[in-house]
Amino acid sequence: MLRGLCQRAAGIYRGWWLVSGAMALQAVLAGLFFQAYGAYAAYWMAEFGWSRTTISLAYSLHRTESGLLGPLHGWLLQRVSPRRVIVAGVVLLGVGFMVLSTVQNFVQFIAVFLVMAVGASLCGLLSLMTVLVNWFERRRATALSLMQTGMSIGGLAVPLVALGLVAFGWRPMAFASGIVVIVVGLPIARLMRRDPEQVGLRPDGAGPVDGGDGGVRARRGPAFTVRQALRTWAFWSMSIAHAAAVAVVAAVSVHFVIYANEAQGLSITAAASILALMTGVSIVGQLVGGVLGDRVDKRVLTTAGMLGHALAMVLLALAATPLAVIVAAVVHGVSWGLRGPLMGALRADYFGRDSFAAVMGSSSLIVMLGSVGGPLLVGIVTDLTGTYTPAFLALAALALVGSVGFATLRRPEPAPAASTRARRS
Repeated sequence: MLRGLCQRAAGIYRGWWLVSGAMALQAVLAGLFFQAYGAYAAYWMAEFGWSRTTISLAYSLHRTESGLLGPLHGWLLQRVSPRRVIVAGVVLLGVGFMVLSTVQNFVQFIAVFLVMAVGASLCGLLSLMTVLVNWFERRRATALSLMQTGMSIGGLAVPLVALGLVAFGWRPMAFASGIVVIVVGLPIARLMRRDPEQVGLRPDGAGPVDGGDGGVRARRGPAFTVRQALRTWAFWSMSIAHAAAVAVVAAVSVHFVIYANEAQGLSITAAASILALMTGVSIVGQLVGGVLGDRVDKRVLTTAGMLGHALAMVLLALAATPLAVIVAAVVHGVSWGLRGPLMGALRADYFGRDSFAAVMGSSSLIVMLGSVGGPLLVGIVTDLTGTYTPAFLALAALALVGSVGFATLRRPEPAPAASTRARRS
């Protein structure tokens, strides 16, 4: 029986093992770093006397760093093995966590946190997405959606981090998190090969490359360079629409609990529970979006996701009962999950996989405007008006703009095939 299981496992396309590793690494990053930030923040405020503005500044710097790093990150993924980039990211984040446990002031905190942010970016979404885009073509949306469920699963594990903070304190928890990142992340990083041709396979497990040695690289679809992509309307339309989507998601992530507590009178615990529900239903949306994305026009699905974001923001703006808030959270979560995995798949479909990392990295400069601007928009408008209603309606309008961007996408004219380059493992 054991021998039979081993044989069946050996027959699974290697790309699916990479998907599993990417999902696990995403869960670790989300559970210990990205979505655990708010849990740590309360302890930092209590120990150092920092204000909410100070805590928000660190968050904004992290998002800004991620966007500015994008072009260099994409260049590194093309020029250096993605495996080496991911290893470097894991080490930076893990060691950063350990050093974080020793900081004594805000300057030290910002310096260490930015190093951690660089590490999290290098071993995070763009690097993992670049690998999977190369390993899959027909099942690309499914693979990316499964990978991104790791982020949602990690978010659901944040309560465990909170328990650790209560039981041991934030410094021991940060040091332990660094150990977990390295112990889990390095073996996963070693799995990551740039593309299946390196091991004599084709994308989706369609059969061995001619000769079986990976020497012949079969390419299907477009092959744009990053310069060619930047000259297309599709690049700009997709990037602007993606920025609008991220503005909504980031704004809700930062302000939802405060809104539910102050505007709706819900307890912090109840508000956090609804936020967890939002994360949970986003997993369903991700799985549905991944499966449908390989069968249905991705423009239809991304447009539907943006319309769902707009509807959710209108529901929040007009909500008069906790039930309305819950409905809005569910609509937003499903829309987020439906649209999210298709962002990378669309770019790979339109511009090819040879320059995917550079195209995605360049696009991050525009997407960054949404991730930083969305929360700021809600904060400024709410402070000026004293209510969240106009801020959420503004986000709804922004989501509608994004829906137009996705709905009007047109596949650019095929570019000349990129020259074949020798790849280093």
